[in-house]
Amino acid sequence: MTTDSAPVTVIVPCYNEEAGLPFLLERLRKMRARNAGDWRFLFVDDGSSDGTFAALLRAAQDEDWVEVVRHPENLGLGAALRTGFEHARSPIVCSIDSDCTYPPEKLPELAAMVGEGAQIVTASAWHPESAAAEGSSIRLWLSRMVSGLYKLLIGQDIYTFTCLFRAYETDAVRRIRFRSSGFAAVAEIMLRAMLNGQRVSEVPMRLESRRFGESKLKVGDAVMAHVRLLLMTAFMVGARQARAVGSRLVG
Repeated sequence: MTTDSAPVTVIVPCYNEEAGLPFLLERLRKMRARNAGDWRFLFVDDGSSDGTFAALLRAAQDEDWVEVVRHPENLGLGAALRTGFEHARSPIVCSIDSDCTYPPEKLPELAAMVGEGAQIVTASAWHPESAAAEGSSIRLWLSRMVSGLYKLLIGQDIYTFTCLFRAYETDAVRRIRFRSSGFAAVAEIMLRAMLNGQRVSEVPMRLESRRFGESKLKVGDAVMAHVRLLLMTAFMVGARQARAVGSRLVG
């Protein structure tokens, strides 16, 4: 069970994000001043080779709401999320992009929906009510394509599976044993949660362009990871359907 006095812990995975950290931290300061004053922000430095870790340590010295943990080497986004979930002690845990491609100011809306009964609430760039997304055309195409395939496999009206910007019920997300260490971990968490019957909600939200630095996504690696995840999902869905048929026959 969770025991932290903070109602929400926000996990911020970082890898070579030195240039954009001042912008992110300033937005988080303003958000806390408005409506998240007692939230805790856990930055996971995933083996950065630039000045990210040093900048985070300075921020932690200046701000009592900032906590930093570090991987000695780059292990991937999924590994950073696992570390964050392990350290979270609040009843609600969120994850956000360090590049502000989704507005951190929207987090309280997602966290409130978890408090109202959802177990996962995700921003959704591909929801029909979302504004047109910005960014690299190949990355947008990949995200939209794989989300559409996952939606088809799962058979539920969830449109976006690849968005990191989420709020979770902490005890629920800890029950999800996801294996991916890279970017595909974000989709795997959602897929396993839905197949386990967890309650998922979406908030239409526009994906914006990165202002600082470069994306760490390697398209070739991401494609292969999603192919493996699609095959795993198809197997899990098939096994679930077979169990359901077996139960009806026995009954």
